[in-house]
Amino acid sequence: MKKILLSLAISWITLSALPVMAAVPAFSAGKIAQVKIKDLSFKEVMRKFYNGQMFDIHVDYMENTPYIGLGKYDDSGRATIALMLPVIQYKNTAGEDRYLIIVEKVQVSDGEVDSCHICGATADLYSFKKLNNGLFQLVSQTPKDVKYSGSNGSSGLYAEDIQEGMQPLGKNLVGSLFTNFYMGQGARDDWWKALHLPENDFINVYYVGDAGSSNERYDEDSPLYYGYEGTLKVLPNNTTYYPIMLTYKGEMPTDDERIEHVNYSKIVKFNPTKKAYE
Repeated sequence: MKKILLSLAISWITLSALPVMAAVPAFSAGKIAQVKIKDLSFKEVMRKFYNGQMFDIHVDYMENTPYIGLGKYDDSGRATIALMLPVIQYKNTAGEDRYLIIVEKVQVSDGEVDSCHICGATADLYSFKKLNNGLFQLVSQTPKDVKYSGSNGSSGLYAEDIQEGMQPLGKNLVGSLFTNFYMGQGARDDWWKALHLPENDFINVYYVGDAGSSNERYDEDSPLYYGYEGTLKVLPNNTTYYPIMLTYKGEMPTDDERIEHVNYSKIVKFNPTKKAYE
């Protein structure tokens, strides 16, 4: 039974980490490049991409975060707000400055952000470059119909983690590797995500693999306790997408409900057809 619950939790995590996609229109760099704004302020970003959708709303405990209502209240009095995370500056593979904008869309009710375990959020991502005339030109963005499921009222996209994990993930691809986690029934499960920031395709976030787990219902001296860590290393080579090596060490539950010491590595590669690491 314990293994069944663990499998269900991991399945939920995997589905939550993966984007939900319908048919995505072809990426057009020329069409994207037509979008220009004078600066990367919350006001300019919201007016460019969400004009006609915004309304005034008050949310408690968000005095230091710019936000605005999107759409309208539903029949139960819940609404969606958009908030912009701090701008992330990075360099592409040619060494040119780029700027990543993350607009998170979260649910609110009774003047507070919904923050339960299963309360997720979505996000729109945009990358820009600065032109000689001072304007900022759009380079890429997430598809319109992609949603990222998270928990605790968040999409799981945190500016500091993304900035820290920024690195080359392919021959002409910069991105970020970072972790998310979920806690439930006394266990904590972590997983790796990869943010791809291409300039000839849409921005997207992908599930990479297990990043560790621990059963904190028990003391470490208990025979029922387990805990293992999953680390990763990018393996640069002359390919479009670099392979990633995942290494696991610690005490891991097995399929037959045993707990064993593990110390092994495996390599995952990005499949551009399936849009997934496998």
